[in-house]
Amino acid sequence: MAIRRRTTFVVGVAAAALGAATTVVHAAYTDNMYPTANYSPTCRDGEMGDTFCQTDNRTLTAYREGSLSSAEKSTVSRALKDYFGPTDLVVKIQSSGVYSGGAETDIIYKSKTLARTKIGIAWCDDAVTSRKCDQHYIAFNKNHSAIGPINKADACHETGHAVGLTHGPNASPAKGLHDNRLGCMSYDDIYGLGANNKENINSTY
Repeated sequence: MAIRRRTTFVVGVAAAALGAATTVVHAAYTDNMYPTANYSPTCRDGEMGDTFCQTDNRTLTAYREGSLSSAEKSTVSRALKDYFGPTDLVVKIQSSGVYSGGAETDIIYKSKTLARTKIGIAWCDDAVTSRKCDQHYIAFNKNHSAIGPINKADACHETGHAVGLTHGPNASPAKGLHDNRLGCMSYDDIYGLGANNKENINSTY
């Protein structure tokens, strides 16, 4: 679930040139991939507001329901392509959703009336193991009066939950809700997945 204030931050990525013989070992800033020492509920079939888990495979299929506006669909697509596409996940946006059977769409995005301060919420709809979910739902608030339309940071944040990424206090070691080293999983609007989230995704999938 994401209840976030609209503070705009933009995170850039700097790349250093390394020689061919150089070996670089990176350690994640924190483990914010479900399950963590601070967030480990059993993955289960849930209702809106219940827990999220890891997705069930490396291929990440997504469907944007008709309740989303064309602008919202575009925002979701760009966040998936720009932020999750460069990870080890294989992102595929489907033209229709599969809601049952062995090949369910991994993430179903929709628009729904939520509490006034909530931007979006993600939850597991179909658990397949105690830690893996075959299908997550993400609902974005259709009431824009208080929060404005969704942006790429919002789409990144909720998609992050659907692949298992937690908020800072649920990470191990625990971090703050507004820790910007957690990329778009921060409660601030961070336009990027960030190195820590990417490393946790790649090591999982």
